[in-house]
Amino acid sequence: MSRIFTHVFNILVGILILIEGGVYIFVNNKDGDIHFRSIIMTLLLLLAWGMSYRKQLTSQNPSAWLIVTIIITIPMILPWLFFI
Repeated sequence: MSRIFTHVFNILVGILILIEGGVYIFVNNKDGDIHFRSIIMTLLLLLAWGMSYRKQLTSQNPSAWLIVTIIITIPMILPWLFFI
């Protein structure tokens, strides 16, 4: 697996997590209340993604950690499947 692919893929995943988190936080903002569940979920996804990205760069088996990153994107993709 190429380092360029690792960086590009992980940057795109990080950007998508931030965009989706922002959408959920601001869409679920009803009556001026901050939607704490969306904030916590976004922070947890960012934390898991960051740990996986770091392991991809430092581990002897970066392909296994790429699979972990793909698993992290599943909660990000599932809500959009219901809108199709």
